[in-house]
Amino acid sequence: MTRFFGTGLGRLGLYLLGIVALFAIGALALAGAGMLSGANAEPTERAIQPIGAQEATPEPIAKTAAETADKTEPEDKAEQIERAVKEPTPVPDDASASASASASASASASASASDDATGPAPADTTMTLSVPAMGISGIPVVEGTGEASLSQGAGHYIGSGYPWVPGSNTYIAGHRIGYPGTPSDHVFWNLPNLGVGDQIYLTDSNGTTYTYAVSEILEVPRTDLSVTNPVPGRDVVSLQTCIENFGDYWTEGPNWFVRYVVRADRVS
Repeated sequence: MTRFFGTGLGRLGLYLLGIVALFAIGALALAGAGMLSGANAEPTERAIQPIGAQEATPEPIAKTAAETADKTEPEDKAEQIERAVKEPTPVPDDASASASASASASASASASASDDATGPAPADTTMTLSVPAMGISGIPVVEGTGEASLSQGAGHYIGSGYPWVPGSNTYIAGHRIGYPGTPSDHVFWNLPNLGVGDQIYLTDSNGTTYTYAVSEILEVPRTDLSVTNPVPGRDVVSLQTCIENFGDYWTEGPNWFVRYVVRADRVS
């Protein structure tokens, strides 16, 4: 019996030691898992951090937007310049010309006219143009040579003179082709038909008519604006359109390389 119990107790002790060992191994395994979990936590937070940093950096985005706005501005201006124009503007507008410039020109004209003029200077500088040899009559002549002005008929080059101001070169531009359904439609198409002695009539807003006779015809490059200058000792009107090239009067564009100018001296 003693040997039996002794043997039984010895085996029981071994079983207990085995269970304790299993618990110890399990505890060590759990501790190891915790350490691994703690080690993985830090890289995960670092992986999230760049997203937060990206959201917190609006400044580069704002700079990019500003740069984009700056780059798109010339394109907008370029679209304003190339907007549905069938032919180049015969005389480019002065970039500084505005309503105040027009008013200033009118005031200057009135001051000059008060000294030595054939009639009272009109408050409104709008005129009408009639040229029997061209088949046009009562064509409106408004201030400016941009498309908005030329589409109304013909345009008075801002900075040039007026019929009621002595010593003036009244410079007027018009389209060869123009726009259908407007007074600009082929308004100056027949300008090359004019010859020396043909009559040109300008009527101001007061109803005064000024008569001119064609005296010379000029062909100059588009860059030559000297034809807009006053002619010393003369009162003249200059009618200008564009032609395709020197000596080419009837090609309908598209380049319009040359300014064609008919100049006439005042006769009454």
